[in-house]
Amino acid sequence: MNTPTDDILKNLTEDQLTAVTHLDGPMLVVAGAGSGKTRVVTRRIAFLISQRIWPSQILAMTFTNRAAREMQERIGRLVGDVPRHVGTFHSCCARFLRQYVEALDDGRTKDFVIFDADDQKALLKQCLNDQPATGGLLPGAISDLISRAKSACLTPHDILAKEAWDNAETVLEVCQAYENRLRAQNAVDFDDLLLLVARLLRERPAIREIIHNHFRYLLVDEYQDTNHLQYELLKLLVNPANNNIHATGDPDQCIYSWRGADYSNIMNFEHDFPNAVIVRLEKNFRSSEHILNVASRLISNNLNRIDKTLIPAIAADDPQKVRLVTVGSDRDEGLWIARRIKTLHLNGNPYRTMAVFYRTNRQSRALEEALVRAAIPYQIIGGLRFYARREIKDLLAFLRLKVNPADRISLERVAAFRGGVGPKTLAAIEQCAREQHLEAFTLLCQPDFAHRWQKKNAKVLDFANWCRQLHDLPCTPVGQAVAAVHDFADFTHHAYDREGTPEARQENLQEMITNAIHYEREHDQAGLNEFLQEVALVADVDTHDLDRDTVIMMTLHCAKGLEFPYVFIAGVEEDYLPHANTVADPDQVEEERRLFFVGITRGREEVALLNARSRPSWDGDWGRQPSRFLRELPMDDIIHTTFNVNNPTVPKPTFRRW
Repeated sequence: MNTPTDDILKNLTEDQLTAVTHLDGPMLVVAGAGSGKTRVVTRRIAFLISQRIWPSQILAMTFTNRAAREMQERIGRLVGDVPRHVGTFHSCCARFLRQYVEALDDGRTKDFVIFDADDQKALLKQCLNDQPATGGLLPGAISDLISRAKSACLTPHDILAKEAWDNAETVLEVCQAYENRLRAQNAVDFDDLLLLVARLLRERPAIREIIHNHFRYLLVDEYQDTNHLQYELLKLLVNPANNNIHATGDPDQCIYSWRGADYSNIMNFEHDFPNAVIVRLEKNFRSSEHILNVASRLISNNLNRIDKTLIPAIAADDPQKVRLVTVGSDRDEGLWIARRIKTLHLNGNPYRTMAVFYRTNRQSRALEEALVRAAIPYQIIGGLRFYARREIKDLLAFLRLKVNPADRISLERVAAFRGGVGPKTLAAIEQCAREQHLEAFTLLCQPDFAHRWQKKNAKVLDFANWCRQLHDLPCTPVGQAVAAVHDFADFTHHAYDREGTPEARQENLQEMITNAIHYEREHDQAGLNEFLQEVALVADVDTHDLDRDTVIMMTLHCAKGLEFPYVFIAGVEEDYLPHANTVADPDQVEEERRLFFVGITRGREEVALLNARSRPSWDGDWGRQPSRFLRELPMDDIIHTTFNVNNPTVPKPTFRRW
């Protein structure tokens, strides 16, 4: 806490300095793309610490683990002390919930587990199976309904009243059964992490007062991406005695309405906090002048925004104009991108400096094929998550069962992995456990299980003995615990049916053990439960390996918060960008324009926009039209060419014919 203030404040622009040195009262920082937003947030936290604010009194929340880690690392370099409560919304709330969940008095304890999307659907499938008739209801649809309700601080009944659902009564029964089973299994889903903390703050004044007295400053990154639940949660977290909330965001980069994000939250900040200080960061430290001109002209067509102008902070000697390439087909699109990547690489640029963006995942296939044919290494962000792979999910089920015997979903997965005990037998064991007021796994682990079970079934007794051995394995240190469970379950020799290669599965499992060892080294006092919580909250974008020299492929939604020297945006066409499902709603078209804006502003030196004249389609219509957004771009900042295999790179004289 003795870092000189001059070191914290050096190399800041006047607007950044205003934001960093603001002390008390609410402040909104409208941070344009590439304007040093993360620098401002981290420098402000460092400045607060230099002003003798204890790190433990600062709560800073963002949306991705990657962003949270970057903030922590920067703060550590500046002042040495890193506030413990710097993390994602979900990780911060999970920490609060571990401490206070028992005050809800709903049966859950601090050892609760976090159900991911797959666990949630598995639990809903159980609930549906208990219904006499489901009318074709699917777990995924009900999962989406529950999530939308919780994110909007509503009940499933409220959502159903606005939407036309068949079998509405059955849906409500399934939703209630789902919540009952969550509580019975001492589990929460992702939305519960926030919803239950909000409920604690609203219904338990004593806990709210403790939180208010503990945290003097609240900082929120990416405020434009907050949904209604997060918005309500933040209002509950802010101490009304001082309203020390520092919100940073940009309405022009709000691209997640489909998961509940509401840009009106940031637009209404001044209304919510009338004495708020508003700071605009308009100097861009990332992109060239041409890229910024194109992005600024594009986004100026949106009506719902806070007006600002992106200004290049550093003038390049010979900035590259934005490339607009019309190709003959999707194969030509992939070929042009592959050739350009090869050229850039031969000129000394690592593959990791290049990224290919697309609107939908289905576009990736033709692009992947082109990169494979050109022998260009790549990694896809947003594909099958590491922690969603079958062998990893199996290992996690073993670990979760050790810390939470009530986790029925994990018990089913463990039983299926080992074999010998089927669903019917497991249901009988669960019934026996209920009669004895125990959890099924706890009953199985009892030394006198054979007496309690009172049935002669060698397979069940063998399974019970195996469960007892699993239970007795150590839970600490974390790395050794994960390795011990891996060896005990004999993953090395477990047979999976036609799912990947055994070598690849073993590599994944070894990576899991390595991750646990790293976690153990970085968190001395943390146990297995904390490690499982960390794993449960990993997002797709957090799998981006910066050290691998590969081209990055991802959807435009995943690209948010990243930057690359060279960016390719494929499929800038009607029905892709804007997406066909959005064109009937002007508000959604504006969001599609924001999504395009986000993609363009990821580029530092060169951006290429591609559209195809023809592309395979499910309805047999291969003809494609350029995106309406292309007509909004300034042609003085663009080089427009056409390309196809038979007639490559022919200059196109005019843009008007489109």
